Amino acid sequence: MTKAMAVALRDNARVLIIRMSALGDIIFALEAVASLKEERPDVTVDFLVEDRFAGLLEGHPQLAKVLVFPRRTKWAIPAQLWRLRRRKYDVVLDLHGNLKSSLQVLCSRGQLKLGFQSPVAREGSQYWYHRRVQVPQPLPHRAERGLFLLRELGLAGQPRRPVIPVRTDVPDCWADHPGTRVVLHPGTSEFAAFKRWPLDRFARLARQLANHGCAVGLSHGPDERWMAEQIRIEVPEAFSVGGDLGLRGLAAVLRDADVVVAADTGPLHIAAAMDTRVVALFGPKEVSWFGPRGEGHAILFHDVPCRPCLRRRCASAQCVLGLGVETVANAVLQTAAATVR
Repeated sequence: MTKAMAVALRDNARVLIIRMSALGDIIFALEAVASLKEERPDVTVDFLVEDRFAGLLEGHPQLAKVLVFPRRTKWAIPAQLWRLRRRKYDVVLDLHGNLKSSLQVLCSRGQLKLGFQSPVAREGSQYWYHRRVQVPQPLPHRAERGLFLLRELGLAGQPRRPVIPVRTDVPDCWADHPGTRVVLHPGTSEFAAFKRWPLDRFARLARQLANHGCAVGLSHGPDERWMAEQIRIEVPEAFSVGGDLGLRGLAAVLRDADVVVAADTGPLHIAAAMDTRVVALFGPKEVSWFGPRGEGHAILFHDVPCRPCLRRRCASAQCVLGLGVETVANAVLQTAAATVR
């Protein structure tokens, strides 16, 4: 055991975990937090995240402090880096592995800075670490990669369900809507808009599910309300959920659903982390890397020769567009029938 590792494993060590975005990846990173805290409850863990996702971690019982990177206010970045520089850590773990996160590693004061070797590390980030960890091929799920950093510290690094601190003041949106509770989430980030299933198909799906006696909730982000409103024009019985509750409020709504239907996007992974079964309209991404965690989920895609792929835009994403309404509706009803509340 090296001197650096001995320092990392001292009692009451202070650890900084860096995973700045995106929402699903932050949830995956919380598996490493849960694993670390279960094995070493004496360790103090801070988490560095972008401002747009910090609300999810508010009040997290396994985190001592949430450090916020001010992506939306560029002028505040130097002050944030200076605050980071003033904090001392025994270990800094970079679960993000790109140029942006490696800048945080560089500015941090950690006795041992750990990150991934390429190809998991990108944009030269591996050159800023004291120790680079090789993840085996074929590459495991994103959520499991952080466990290899824990094992480099001599820990077991066993998979653990992530903890998400839900809001406790969220009204019961299901109280006036009897039936199987299904949440449809038609949106994605603008960055990943090509992964969206068409809105008119979500409306037809909502109609079919309502006709089967399901209570159909429509979740959306603050800028996606128009999607829910457009669906409600076709299906007035459907109702909006979670739009103004923030990420922790949305987590409470998804926790109480029977099934959640969404593309490969953050709310899908929140639902899976809350132990709610999901029907994932998956599209281009590699399921073994990015799929929902847990058991009992249905993962749907239309198989085409070019999937899986890592494209960031596509003129006609047939892997998603090839999914029919009947296929999705049947998967929802079958998943709901297998759900034990």
